[in-house]
Amino acid sequence: MPYITSVERIGIRKGLEQGLEQGQITKGQEDIIRILEVRLKNIPPQLRTLIGFIKDQEVLGTLLVQVVTLQSVEAFLEVASQYVTPDELELARKEQSSDESTDEPSC
Repeated sequence: MPYITSVERIGIRKGLEQGLEQGQITKGQEDIIRILEVRLKNIPPQLRTLIGFIKDQEVLGTLLVQVVTLQSVEAFLEVASQYVTPDELELARKEQSSDESTDEPSC
């Protein structure tokens, strides 16, 4: 068995911690989307993109509670929009508009 230096051990531990944290973030995002799918059937692409930008576990926990008590898609979108940067919000809106333009039948 090769010798692992203390620096390597620290790096391995940090890598494992980062992987675990990223897994929890991804799980939180997936849980929110899954609940939205059950409650709404059809989720706007803008909302999916918006949720994908949120990387804070506490915020995802807050949004999970919000989605369970969801009154409307617009209300949830407004709440979720508070947790992303204006650039991310604009990118999500552009994705929504590009998806809508591809859905229209061409003549």
